[in-house]
Amino acid sequence: MERRVIADISRREIGDAIRVALAVGLPLLALYAIGRLDLAVYAAFGGLAMLYGHGESPKRRVQSQIVAGVGLVVAMAAAMAYSAAHAPMPVLGVLLAVTVMAAATLGTAMQWVPRGEMFFVLVLMIIADVPTGWDRLPLGIAIGAAGAAFSVLLATLHCLAAAAGEPKPDGWRRRIAAGYADLDRRHHLILVTAATLGVVAAWLLALALDVGHPFWAPVTVAALMPALASADIWRRTLHLMLGTLGGVGIAAFLFSFDPGHLALIAIIIVCQAAAEIAVARNYGVALLFFSPLAIGMSNLSRGLPWQPVLVDRLTEAALGVAVALLTILLGRRILNAS
Repeated sequence: MERRVIADISRREIGDAIRVALAVGLPLLALYAIGRLDLAVYAAFGGLAMLYGHGESPKRRVQSQIVAGVGLVVAMAAAMAYSAAHAPMPVLGVLLAVTVMAAATLGTAMQWVPRGEMFFVLVLMIIADVPTGWDRLPLGIAIGAAGAAFSVLLATLHCLAAAAGEPKPDGWRRRIAAGYADLDRRHHLILVTAATLGVVAAWLLALALDVGHPFWAPVTVAALMPALASADIWRRTLHLMLGTLGGVGIAAFLFSFDPGHLALIAIIIVCQAAAEIAVARNYGVALLFFSPLAIGMSNLSRGLPWQPVLVDRLTEAALGVAVALLTILLGRRILNAS
């Protein structure tokens, strides 16, 4: 069975996985070499742009990564501004709600893979929790933009080599406009409202329970919400739930060994490559790798002790799954009634 699964992996998928790994790995290794891992979280989150557009043609994937990269950097800039301004907590709640609504609408219009708002929510919540000042804002945004640009560069180089006969796709503006025009407005409004309420509710509950650095509960809900749009909703929900909880369990195992910086970077690189291969087959399986990837990235610059971090992540994962299941149940009833 394992041989069959491995045999099904094409050379194109292996090449994509290598590029995805390089997109995040090389910037992190460069920052490690110059002793600036305090900037690693910005580069790593910018490099997440490389994950978008899986399964698309080379030219179309470059376009998806440009749009995703801009979106990720905008989320990063908003989060850094919130942190630098020492704004009150309700402001972060508003930013979180706007991020979910914007990312959900953009992703649906672009129809890219991976679906959902998980990484945009992750970027916003992690960066907002990193102490910063106005003097550091331009540098952080520049590093994040450079990480996204490097991802796009790798995708463009592949495009030049592999897409000689590929017709030029519609521009990104026309693509977004066409995707938005095709939306079932009522259906989309229900999905976006459910996702926004679920993500914000999970964050508020984590705050009320005084979970340290409560970001994983809303991220977990964002990871599970694509199931609401699925025809096979409960099977999809089960896959995503098991993938999320399993991924947090894998992270708990890997990070319980207290890896050093190089080992942590290696884990991030391997998880990013594995997620790239898995995401087209089963998003639930991809979450087995997305979760340790995201948790590892979140602690790379801060260097917090792993044991309390992992306890918090496990607690928040359980909370997020509970909120997501309730949200999906209520959202499904509304969809069936509409």
